Amino acid sequence: MGAGSSAQRNASDEQPAAKEELVLNELKVETGDQNAVKNMLDDAVSEFFEEKAEYTILFGRDNVKMLLMVLAILVAAVSHFYKSPAIPEHVIVYSSVGSFFLIHALLLGYNVFVEKDTILRLSKKGAGSQVLLVRTSFPYTEENYTIILQHEGAPEKQRVKVELYVGRFFDSDGFFSKDALVKDLETVLARFQKAKKTQ
Repeated sequence: MGAGSSAQRNASDEQPAAKEELVLNELKVETGDQNAVKNMLDDAVSEFFEEKAEYTILFGRDNVKMLLMVLAILVAAVSHFYKSPAIPEHVIVYSSVGSFFLIHALLLGYNVFVEKDTILRLSKKGAGSQVLLVRTSFPYTEENYTIILQHEGAPEKQRVKVELYVGRFFDSDGFFSKDALVKDLETVLARFQKAKKTQ
């Protein structure tokens, strides 16, 4: 009886260590996978602005994109399940497939030509504030992660663009240092607010 209870204690002692390990692995990335690195950095930038109490994230355009995706799924479901004695089946299928790809082409065109590299749309809390765009890029084979802060519709000269060396945020094993990125983001945001006041 004593051996069984000590085995249960040992198993329960190991569980918190396993949970800690999962948290550590969450911040580890294969640094050779540039998309994974950019996704982790973009997520950290998004979390940084979500935690800022003075900013509100604007989800309006994202919600419209989601509704268009749902519409595309409904069109696909109609082509599969709808049977009409008056309309030939091939007409339903072809029109549904055409509509599905048209909706996806619209979404792709919007992402490529309008949204470009924008990851967040923000507004400061309070009436009449401009929309702040947070844009990022991490070109293939580059070692610098670029963050751009600008107001929507503002000219190029009124934006703050900062290139950050990615090696500062990841160690040799691929563990991510969020604190180092947050420190740099605070500097970038302060620079943007200072530039806005001088204009």
